[in-house]
Amino acid sequence: MSITGAMQTAISGLNGQSTAIGYISDNVANASTTGYKRVESRFQTLITQSSAQSNTHSPGGVLNNAFFANNIQGSITQVPGATTSVAISGNGFIPVSKANGVDATTGLPTFETTSYYTRVGDFNQNNDGYLVNSSGYYLQAWPVDPATGVIDTSHTEQVRVSNLLDAPVATNLVNYSANLPSNVQDASGNLPATLPASSIQIFDSLGNAQDVDLIWTRLGSNQWSLQVNVPGSTPSSFGPAVVDFGGAVGGSTVTPGTLSGLTSAGGLTASAAGAVDDDASFSFNLDFGSGAQAITLDLGSYGNTSGTTQYAGDTLTLNDFKQDGVPQGTFKSLAIGSDGAVSVTFDNGNVKTFYQIPIAKFNDPTELDRVNGNAFVATPNSGAAVLVQSGASGAGDFVSSAVEESNVDIADEFSKLIVAQRAYSANAKIMTTADELLQDTLNIIR
Repeated sequence: MSITGAMQTAISGLNGQSTAIGYISDNVANASTTGYKRVESRFQTLITQSSAQSNTHSPGGVLNNAFFANNIQGSITQVPGATTSVAISGNGFIPVSKANGVDATTGLPTFETTSYYTRVGDFNQNNDGYLVNSSGYYLQAWPVDPATGVIDTSHTEQVRVSNLLDAPVATNLVNYSANLPSNVQDASGNLPATLPASSIQIFDSLGNAQDVDLIWTRLGSNQWSLQVNVPGSTPSSFGPAVVDFGGAVGGSTVTPGTLSGLTSAGGLTASAAGAVDDDASFSFNLDFGSGAQAITLDLGSYGNTSGTTQYAGDTLTLNDFKQDGVPQGTFKSLAIGSDGAVSVTFDNGNVKTFYQIPIAKFNDPTELDRVNGNAFVATPNSGAAVLVQSGASGAGDFVSSAVEESNVDIADEFSKLIVAQRAYSANAKIMTTADELLQDTLNIIR
């Protein structure tokens, strides 16, 4: 039995080493495949009978069990300009889906119900607006309300960006911060003295740019008037309203040169000066032909030097003059951020997030089943996918404009190949030796 047992053991050795060479060839072939995870050989002894106590052992053999190195990080390579490519540094996978047909009504793809996962993050936008990787898998993510930024984590959906226009936003707030010169006088050296207008563009509800002019007039020591002219509006002029500096607010003396009081007049409604640091602003209503548009002109706060002030000088010094409206925008670019946010930049300067890519975690990622296209599916041994945000609960972090390379080390594979080749040859030699021994046994009877 020992000779035939040796032959059987050698056969299992040949099978195991040939399988190992197959794994190595697969790894080497995919050394340049984005996101590929290598397969390793794990040899296990097969025992038929073995006892140290009775000093017996029968040849058994060997079994080559595949070990899937799905949890081993590959190197990350930056891809400049590839704003929709993303890699994972650390644990986890990107959820994706696979198309299985086309909807006859919409002309858009339909998708399998099976959930797939991958580390291949070289996504590009196709002609339907979907983000698809080089293996043909569609990116899945949580939808995000672009207006509020709220993430809906109750489900994932295919990432499709078809919002090519960004609606205009009417101006509601104008921030104004300047120093009014306390020494200014008119050409005759008298008061009142009117300064050149401060002008800014705001936007109406249709996205049209409209001019707003602020005209300041020094009335006397620590007192000014403000008139607001808006040529495109009905009415087109507001004020003049009185603006006071220094003195007291709510029983407290304010710093000289800071706002202490606003007086409503001519359609300009002043905020109350109840206490130091209360908001100091005028509100008024414009109408550019598409309905009333409420505007708040924020001058800073009472008794605070960070807003509008009155200090020495002969000319107005403008520190800040901006508004919160935007015109209509058109699609400019699409990008995946380092936090997994899928955002669109419009040419009006708005950046809106439409999706948040989660990371799929598994109890044992080495037990995932592999499918074509360098993707994986969950198994009972791997556990179900748990979707979390990047960096949370042990999940990895996204790296934007990057891809993860194969985790195959060519030098290591070649060293394994040498060992497998020698081991195969040695097992083959055992086969020929056992054959010769059997032949000698048969020749005994001659």
